[in-house]
Amino acid sequence: MSLINDMLRNLEAKRPDDLARQSLQREIRSLPAGTRGKGRGLLLLMLLGVLVVSGGGAAYLNGYFERLPLAVAPPPPPAPALTAPPELIQPAVPASTQAEAPVPVDESLRLSSNLAVVPLPAAPVLGVPDPVLPPPAAAPAKSEPAPVQAVAGPVKIEKSPVAATPRDRADAEFRKAETALASGRSGEALDAMRAALKIDPGHVQVRQALLRQLLDMRRMDDAMAVLLEGVEQMPAQTGWAMSLARLQLEHGDLAAADRTLARSQAYAEANADYAGFQGHLKSRLGAHRQAAVHYQRATRLVPGEGRWWLGLGLALEADGRVPEARDALRRALSSGSLNAELAAVAEQHLRQ
Repeated sequence: MSLINDMLRNLEAKRPDDLARQSLQREIRSLPAGTRGKGRGLLLLMLLGVLVVSGGGAAYLNGYFERLPLAVAPPPPPAPALTAPPELIQPAVPASTQAEAPVPVDESLRLSSNLAVVPLPAAPVLGVPDPVLPPPAAAPAKSEPAPVQAVAGPVKIEKSPVAATPRDRADAEFRKAETALASGRSGEALDAMRAALKIDPGHVQVRQALLRQLLDMRRMDDAMAVLLEGVEQMPAQTGWAMSLARLQLEHGDLAAADRTLARSQAYAEANADYAGFQGHLKSRLGAHRQAAVHYQRATRLVPGEGRWWLGLGLALEADGRVPEARDALRRALSSGSLNAELAAVAEQHLRQ
């Protein structure tokens, strides 16, 4: 618009009727004070002249602009609306931070003011997908702890008695027996120990103490009964099995003694004394071959014990294996562990 205004001013200054206009102005004189009607007529004539001059100037300008080429380029075609990615959209500026003074706008931009200016998105990076950020999770609401209600009055704690186990009751009876023994009441002590074993037959400590008291009192039958009950319930107690078999042997019951040792043999494979005792019982029973097997196990466990070599020699001799028997008898004498009586037996069988 400023360009058009400048052109109009230039044309107005160069119009051909400038001379006439100047002559007209020179001819205008101040009217003398006269009648009011003549002044109005002159004024009307002047206005009519101005209108004629203006009409001619307007017609001239219209013809002039029709001949001028248009200098304004046609507006560009509307660009397709682009949707900017969320991360490129600029946040709105608060009203408080906006400048109060108006920003001057170039007039040439007003032709395309109907187009929205959208920033172009950044070029995507090949092979790297755009990250998708999930919305922030809402913080969990803090649960208020339930108010603790005060209990009115004193709190009553009820105590329930704990049921005693059989072992606990057996221990209590055993303590009574120890107290009785300390006071010299052996009969009361034996009764308390028997009561404890009735409550808990597997209480090894009580049974061992009862056996010791019975053997000290030379009550062998009672001791054998206590041992037999213990071995039947706990065959792994090889010491009880050997004690019971010895008492049975002293009473002349060789078969019972042999059964007692056989019952616990699986738990005494590494016991040389146990194997030698079994060999002795088998020899007494006339089972010389079986006796030799037990004696051989004993000599493997304790090679320096002369008694097991002597027993092996006698069992082999009775089984008819004389060369093996003589070799075992020599090993018995060379061990140096035989007493005089047993050494005399070995020498006697070697001289035969």
